[in-house]
This record gives sequence, structure tokens and C-alpha cells, in this order.
Amino acid sequence: MRIEAITNHPAQLQNAINKAFKDNDLKTWSVKKNDKMEDRYTHTGQWEDKAIIKPELLTKKMTFTVIGWENNPPNEATKGYYLGRFTEILMVHFRNYFNHLETYA
Repeated sequence: MRIEAITNHPAQLQNAINKAFKDNDLKTWSVKKNDKMEDRYTHTGQWEDKAIIKPELLTKKMTFTVIGWENNPPNEATKGYYLGRFTEILMVHFRNYFNHLETYA
């Protein structure tokens, strides 16, 4: 499952998200690094590390794909939860950085 944030300025969206994490504005989310030192977003509390969101900067969009840690794939319910909660974060905190969102199962 993934979210695509369609935007003319994907780097600005990425910078805003990174700043929000650095400033601890997203209290129920955290950034973790994988073994390649790439950012991965995870929910905290009871949902911590049940899945992760892989951000990717592309031309005219930024994607957020729900994946698992290495050989531990999340089930569909967990993917749906993460997708919904991260969509909420984007809509509430970063609405000015994209034109529209698309979600995919």
C-alpha cells in the first residue's frame, strides 16, 4: 500500500516532514534508519515497528510505501492502519505542500 503526494515541489514536502520530525511536532511518529541509513517512518506506542513507511522523492511527487522490517511483512490490516494514519498526518500538517493525495492498495 502506498500514498502519492502529487506536488510541483517534492523536496519542500520532504524538508517540511523532516523538520517536523526533528522539532518533535509529530508526537505519535518517529524516524528510524535502516541498515543503509535511509529514513523510515514508524508509528509509536502500541503500533511501533509493526510496519514502516518508506518515503521516496520522485519528480512531481513524493511516495510513502507501507512495508515491513526486513523479513517481517505487516498484515493487510496493519498496512491499512499505517496508510490511514499517515494520510491524516499529511492532510493535517502538510496540506500546503501538495496538490492532492492518491492512495493505492
